[in-house]
Amino acid sequence: MNNPNAKILVVDDVPENRDLLLRRLTRLGFVHVYQAENGVQALAAIAAQSYDLVLLDIMMPELDGFGVLEVLRRDGRINELPILVISALNGIEPVVRCIELGATDFIVKPFNPTLLRARVLSTLEKKALSDLTRDELRRKQLELNEARTLQLALVPPPFAGTIAGRSLSIDVLLEPAKEVGGDVVDHFCIGDDMVVLALGDVSDKGAGAALMMARTHAMLRALTARPDAADLFRAPERALGILNEALSAGNESCMFVTYLLASLQIATGKLVYVRAGHVPPFHCSRTGSIARLGGMGGPPLGLVENAVYPAARDRACSRRPPPDRYRWLHGGARSGQCDLRRGQRRGVFWAPHAIRRATAPATGRRRPRLRGRPAPFDDMAALLLHSNRRARC
Repeated sequence: MNNPNAKILVVDDVPENRDLLLRRLTRLGFVHVYQAENGVQALAAIAAQSYDLVLLDIMMPELDGFGVLEVLRRDGRINELPILVISALNGIEPVVRCIELGATDFIVKPFNPTLLRARVLSTLEKKALSDLTRDELRRKQLELNEARTLQLALVPPPFAGTIAGRSLSIDVLLEPAKEVGGDVVDHFCIGDDMVVLALGDVSDKGAGAALMMARTHAMLRALTARPDAADLFRAPERALGILNEALSAGNESCMFVTYLLASLQIATGKLVYVRAGHVPPFHCSRTGSIARLGGMGGPPLGLVENAVYPAARDRACSRRPPPDRYRWLHGGARSGQCDLRRGQRRGVFWAPHAIRRATAPATGRRRPRLRGRPAPFDDMAALLLHSNRRARC
C-alpha cells in the first residue's frame, strides 16, 4: 500500500541520477522527497529528521555509501531506517558488503523502473509494519512497568517496633522474575496483640498470575474488615477456607495459589499457621539452629471446593520463658540460586542466605546477575519475622 506521506531521502553525487529518481518517486505519488549530494550531507539530513526510506549510492566524494552504512550501523540507526542501495557496482562483493552492513536491498544501475517501484513500495510497507510493531511493544512495556509499580505497592513496608510490649521486626522480599509476577507477600496487625503473615505463589507467570495475586490479596485484606476478624485470624484455617471457596468458584482455568497464612498472638507468643499446598515455614532459634516446622497442609487454593485446611502450631514459639530471639522465615521462591545450607542441595531457599536476603526492603529493583549464574526463572518472595524478649519499662 502506497503511503504518499512517506519521507524519502535520495543520496547521489550525480545531479542527473538524483533528478531521475526524484521524477520516478513523484510518479509513484510521493511528495516528501529530499536530496543529498554525498555521505556527509546524508548523515546530517538523517540526524536532522526521521526518514522512512533512503536511496543510497555507493561511489561518492567525501564519504561513500559504505561509510554511511558503517556510521548508521555503529549508531544503531540502521535497525530502524531501511536503506535501498542503488549503485553501478555490479559485482557480488559490494552487494554482500552492503547487506552485511545493514542495507535492506541492492539495485544495480541502470535500474529497471518496474523493479524500483516494487522494491520501494515493499520496503516502505515493511517499514510501516515494523513501526507499528515497535510502537505496540513500547506501549505494552510502559503498561507492564506501570503494573510492576502498582504490584510492588501492594507489598507492605518492613516493620520494626513494639507490639503489646514485645519488640518485633518484619522484613519482606518480593522480586518478580518478569515485569509482573504471581507471588504475594503481606503482613498486618489485627487488634493490639496479633500479627498476621501471608505468603503465596500463583501457579502461572506474567499478567494473568499478577491479576490472580491481586485478587487473592484483596480478598484477604477484605477479611480484616469483618466484625469477627480477630476470631477469624486466630484460627487462620477458617480464613483460608473462605479464600479457597471464593477462588474455586468458576475457576475454569484451574489456576491455583499455594499459600501460607500464619497468625502470631503477641501476648502468649503462640504461632498458628495453615498451609495450602505451600512448603512449611522454618524456625531459627536464638542459637542459630534452623528447623522446619511440622504440621499437615491442604491443597492449593482454587482447586478443590470445601477443602479442609488443618492448622499447625509451633510449640517452640509458645514456650515461656525465655522467648529471647525467635525467627520465622517463609519463602515462596524456587530460584535454585541459594542453598539451604552450604554444600547441601539446592531448591527452595531458606536460611541462612535467605535471612540476609529477606532483610532488604521490597524495592522491586532487579538484582545484578552474578557471573556464571542464570537469570532467575521464578519470582522471589520471603517473609522474616524476628521476635525479641519483652521490652523493659
